[in-house]
Amino acid sequence: MEALRKTRGQISPAARILGVCRQAVHEAVNRFGLQDFVRELRDEVTDEVELKLIEHALAGRPWAVQFWLRTIGRDRGYVERQEVAQVGKLEVELVEVAPGDDGG
Repeated sequence: MEALRKTRGQISPAARILGVCRQAVHEAVNRFGLQDFVRELRDEVTDEVELKLIEHALAGRPWAVQFWLRTIGRDRGYVERQEVAQVGKLEVELVEVAPGDDGG
């Protein structure tokens, strides 16, 4: 746990500290039920990194503003492409119309 704490939940660096392969650390995490511990360590890093991103965005750095809007601001329409989700069944009927016929 100490090696994982020192590496903030990163498996490969923890394995290097312990002098074992990364698979051994994965197995130990699973064997001792440390998944939540690792997840919490990683979440703490994510929180710190998000704070840095916010600082850069508020300082007006275009890359940070753009990244923030494309991710956090997606629900406000700041997306490069729209995703459409269909709920339920959609039926489509194809009707062949003869040339010159308006279909009516």
